[in-house]
Amino acid sequence: MVVVSLIAAVVTSCSTQPEESAASVSSSIPNAAQNQAPGDPLVLTAQKGQLTSVSVTANGKPVAGTLDPSGTKWSTNGPLDFGAKYQVQAKARDGKGRTTEPLNSSFKTAVPTETLAVERTWPAEGQTVGVAMPISIYFDKPVQDRAAVERNLSVEASVPTEGSFHWMSDERVNWRPKEFWKAGTDVTVKADLYGVDAGGGVMADRNFQTHFKIGRDQRSVGDVNAHTLTVYQDGKEIRTMPASFGRPVYPTQYGIHVASEKAESVRMRSDSWGGPARGQAGFYDEVLHNNVRISNNGEYIHSNPDTVGAQGSSNVSHGCVNLSTANGNWFMNFTQIGDPVDIRGSSRPLTPADGDISDWTIPWEEYVKGSALHEKP
Repeated sequence: MVVVSLIAAVVTSCSTQPEESAASVSSSIPNAAQNQAPGDPLVLTAQKGQLTSVSVTANGKPVAGTLDPSGTKWSTNGPLDFGAKYQVQAKARDGKGRTTEPLNSSFKTAVPTETLAVERTWPAEGQTVGVAMPISIYFDKPVQDRAAVERNLSVEASVPTEGSFHWMSDERVNWRPKEFWKAGTDVTVKADLYGVDAGGGVMADRNFQTHFKIGRDQRSVGDVNAHTLTVYQDGKEIRTMPASFGRPVYPTQYGIHVASEKAESVRMRSDSWGGPARGQAGFYDEVLHNNVRISNNGEYIHSNPDTVGAQGSSNVSHGCVNLSTANGNWFMNFTQIGDPVDIRGSSRPLTPADGDISDWTIPWEEYVKGSALHEKP
């Protein structure tokens, strides 16, 4: 009798004890997390089983999400809210139909001290630009954590294009291809910055996206010593024009310039770029026509009827490239913003201090080091 009773007791004990589920549920955001950056989605994952129920609320309101086809992963459909308390409950079932203990967790998302946004980009949405055009992303306030921001920036090109970001300042980052763009390339710039901490609690409160296109491949070469400006399209010479460049004391700087602005008329004063002041020899204040700006230090390619006699034979300007009225008008109408203008044979180089589009004055090996994600040796 003793033996039977013992066996009966053991059998009863074993038959009433539930088997533990092999499945479990984990959350991408730890329980009780504080100041959680809202840029990443909440992801709930079932191990060794499938999710059977999910309930997520933010400040008491239901949060929508999507279960993947395998039934093992649930993700919020959109970004998390700033300054919200999230409650999470989820269960899973293993292959034998056994249900897990529910996952119960909560966390709070951060409240930014200030918000950051992309103020503008250059090229702007829908523009068509030349093959030398870099990309500039301007922020509405300084970025302290450049690496955190740059990780969430991307440039997508329809033609595979090697390139790099380069921080020009705390409020501006550029991207340029290693070599000139291929004509016809479609480019998409994305700044997936929502919820990213840019440093000091400053967080982006929106994403940004823009598109532009690379137009015709046309380039110009200015030969200071031959006194010519030659224009090429798709590698073929299409026009060579007599030109006059900067006189020796005010040389047109050599290097790759980029057409950045066009205007039918511009008032030019020599003291606006550090040249002769009023009353000094060489001072000028005049309106000139058919203007293509090629740097921000006062260099233009434009018409100047007063120097036609010198064009093709000597350099008499204050640094601009002078053409005849007909040639200047043709060049302005032909040029795209972003076309390269390579000045050769001068005594003074173009430098990064000479304008907004100075990317090509920086050697590639140095340019890539301007990325916040560049691996230091």
